[in-house]
Amino acid sequence: MNKKVSAIENHEGLCWKCLSSLDKSEIHIIEIPELASGSAFDGEGTKIQLCNYCYKKSKEDNPNIWNMEVKQIKQNGYFIGTEYLYETDMLDFIDKLPIQGQQFVWNEFANGSLSNPKYKMEPQDWIDYNLGILSHEKCKEYGMYSFDEMMAYDEKFPTCQNVYNIIYDDGSKGSKCPYGSYGGYNQTTDNYICEECYGCKNYVKRTKPIEAVTNDEFNKAMTLCTIL
Repeated sequence: MNKKVSAIENHEGLCWKCLSSLDKSEIHIIEIPELASGSAFDGEGTKIQLCNYCYKKSKEDNPNIWNMEVKQIKQNGYFIGTEYLYETDMLDFIDKLPIQGQQFVWNEFANGSLSNPKYKMEPQDWIDYNLGILSHEKCKEYGMYSFDEMMAYDEKFPTCQNVYNIIYDDGSKGSKCPYGSYGGYNQTTDNYICEECYGCKNYVKRTKPIEAVTNDEFNKAMTLCTIL
């Protein structure tokens, strides 16, 4: 179980790597401007604060990690976006910051054309969410799937009698139930999240093989209420 980690309120003179509080003169502030499509910083820049020691350590493997040089991204000879030349190293470093430091980078000090202050999370809520312990009610306040919803979907959808395999007109396949949940063929939940399973009173544990129907058959049965 993830333990509660308290957000740090005062960032002045704080190193976001070792979390030491120092005089502001001993802190390096690394500004990361927003970029365009293709970058992890697409429309959203940020900054990082490091003490002298952590700043020096951050450059040991790549002395140019923070030079913000930009490169073009091409695919099949076509320009598809930009990213920082050493963006992979930058992201790896950020991912290894304590979660309090990551909160500063990705939430509190995120800025740019796609960063709307109205939609930022409270620092403690951001930490709790990324630790997987933010309450269902708080998650819904932010318009996000809650961990209770994710758990209910992963536990109920793959075993529910109400789910049907669906064969679509283009030959693709999936599965769904009459109450709004859907997933991959044979009731798999990989790469899917649905909130309908949470609190659903129609769950019945599967006791017979899953039935395959066309999408038209499913929709017709829904219209005639023969599946419900």
